[in-house]
Amino acid sequence: MTEPSALEWVARLRAGELSARELAEHYLDRMWSADERVHAVLACDRERVLADADAADRRLAAGGVDDDPPPLLGLPVTVKDSIEVAGLRCTGGSVARRDHVPTEDATVVRRLRTAGALVLAKTNLPELSCSYETDNAVHGRTDHPLDPARTPGGSSGGEAALLGADASPLGLGTDGGGSIRLPAHYCGLVGLRPTAGRVPGTGIWPPTRASGLMDIMTAGPMGRTVADVAALAAVIGGPDDVDFYARPVPFGDPDRVRVDGLRIGWHRGTGPVPVSPGTRDAVERVARVLADAGAEVTEVDPPPWAADATELFFAASGADGGAAMRAQVAGAGGAHHPQFVALLESFPERPPSAAEWFELQERIFEFRSRVRRWVAGYDAVVTPVCTGPAPEHGRPPYGVDPADYLRYLAHNDTHVYSVAGLPALSVPAGSEHGLPIGVQVAAPAWREDLALAVGSVIEAVEPSSK
Repeated sequence: MTEPSALEWVARLRAGELSARELAEHYLDRMWSADERVHAVLACDRERVLADADAADRRLAAGGVDDDPPPLLGLPVTVKDSIEVAGLRCTGGSVARRDHVPTEDATVVRRLRTAGALVLAKTNLPELSCSYETDNAVHGRTDHPLDPARTPGGSSGGEAALLGADASPLGLGTDGGGSIRLPAHYCGLVGLRPTAGRVPGTGIWPPTRASGLMDIMTAGPMGRTVADVAALAAVIGGPDDVDFYARPVPFGDPDRVRVDGLRIGWHRGTGPVPVSPGTRDAVERVARVLADAGAEVTEVDPPPWAADATELFFAASGADGGAAMRAQVAGAGGAHHPQFVALLESFPERPPSAAEWFELQERIFEFRSRVRRWVAGYDAVVTPVCTGPAPEHGRPPYGVDPADYLRYLAHNDTHVYSVAGLPALSVPAGSEHGLPIGVQVAAPAWREDLALAVGSVIEAVEPSSK
């Protein structure tokens, strides 16, 4: 990491070492320079960014008049293009919304602004956030910040590419099946999927609350340090009286968690594909690091039913046979990315009956209950994020046959905690062939503070390479 962390920038702003305008101009320059390599920026209103920076400077200059400034005052933040920002295009990666400009901020963006942050830009994603590679028919492909031949992952791949290129201090993405955690893992970053119901989905497109995904999709923070991610997570949570899934549960302070004495389980993966040597080494090394920190660390055998997570996640995604997705992109006139077309074609031709839908709900609820009961036996569980580091564009992750590219067999470990609705953190833990490797730290419901505290111990030994 060559740039200061987000919280270091905030401290410098408060100390008067630089102005918010200077910081905004700094990141506008870095962002556009990096974008020539990674192709991640979709929309930016430079005049609005600088005007908001000037307003932040006026508030910072008030000094004693404002003894308790907002926690992110003057800090630029980038936002995934599935999250609505008033006045900036929000395409969701679909030609059907090529010209859509929302007039209101999503709840999470409004909370960013209330916290004093500046919305720097919108970033690229796959069509409808429905792929683990960032490419679409509107904006094209985003490349990995270390190797343009490789993917930064998806669906929050544009965020990961800019953060990984040190061209954004902090980012806001979304995570359904792993769309924050996987790009963070690929790009050497920290990414948090909050507990289902922690963060309102109001103003995120496409909406999923009335779909088979229910509360599985959530917004969450991405950054270069655990502390930065924790600070953003504390800002965006809580009910908004619109998203009925969002609940008023206080956000715990990870700085108050003592890792020594925590019960931590770990394993090498739940999916049908073995992990790479570098991934295995990273998980094993993290287990030793946590034991050295005083945690009670135990290698565990994941329950066999955890292997059902990927099948359940995609059953939920296509619970209506893909009817909602087709309706949402009908205005595209058939102009879709091939991966999205393949996803739609993978859904059953006949929409499920009501009885079949209720049966799927029962399976998801039972799976969620099983995972939560299992995780409740620990304070945190450490797993791989994926089977290996970032693959080349159009290629599957480590260990997956190219013919199975679109079956997502390498992502079962993120799907487990997505379907369960539990908080899960991706944190850098090593490298393989010069590419970052992360590990996933999952925790019981509403205990993001546990995952973040464990992540801080890992980070102290394996700091972000970005």
